[in-house]
Amino acid sequence: MTLPKIDDTITTEYAIKLCEHFGYKYLVTRLRENPNNYKDWVFDGASMVNDDIFSKLFHIPNLVEIALKHDLKYAYGEQGNKEEKLRADLEFELDLVNDGASPEIAKLMFVAVDKGGEESLKTKYTWAYAHT
Repeated sequence: MTLPKIDDTITTEYAIKLCEHFGYKYLVTRLRENPNNYKDWVFDGASMVNDDIFSKLFHIPNLVEIALKHDLKYAYGEQGNKEEKLRADLEFELDLVNDGASPEIAKLMFVAVDKGGEESLKTKYTWAYAHT
């Protein structure tokens, strides 16, 4: 499976393949049942940070892949589902720690995505952002 690079466009068809690759069966089902409910989006890595510098500085070698996994959960998350969002954010934090981030950095990044990803903010990277 070829993972996207930063600035690649993620179509619904590509997202299904990525979700299959990562084992996100619930997202695959959601996307297949209603493919027209989602729009294309551009993968930006770990939003609002320089991925290369951040990755090296905080010892997170797979930061871009971790960000992709989190972005898939966010893009196709069920609108209004705060429990699903929290689960995605907690899994993001755990992935960071498992990849080498200190618990403190992982918690800081958790807080950033938890607060910055609130659906009500309606930015290009908030919860359920790929919904049409």
